[in-house]
Amino acid sequence: MYKASCHCGNVNITVNNLPSTVTSCNCSICNRIGSLWAYYQPEEVQVNIKNEPTRTYLWGDKFLELHHCSICGCTTHYASTEKCEEQRVAINGRMFNLETIQSIPVKKFDGADSWRFID
Repeated sequence: MYKASCHCGNVNITVNNLPSTVTSCNCSICNRIGSLWAYYQPEEVQVNIKNEPTRTYLWGDKFLELHHCSICGCTTHYASTEKCEEQRVAINGRMFNLETIQSIPVKKFDGADSWRFID
């Protein structure tokens, strides 16, 4: 079992396994967040909130609901909305301990222009 959490520990995420890769996207929001996305099916992810609920941001075409800790502000994960055909949850890999995530290969995705992987 692998655990990820925001800086203050209000948002805790648990998964049974790590992804084979994480994705670095250069779109306008991901570039600003500095995220490394680890993708999962919704049933593979358990999100637990200790005190304060997350705040959400529906970006662009509103296919993704980005979740942020309402206490420390970390972007912890996103979930597909009902508008999206492929339902998934992406955990911001930077919420895992560095030792957990540092050996996972990073794939670069051009979300700003071509909408393709670029490595």
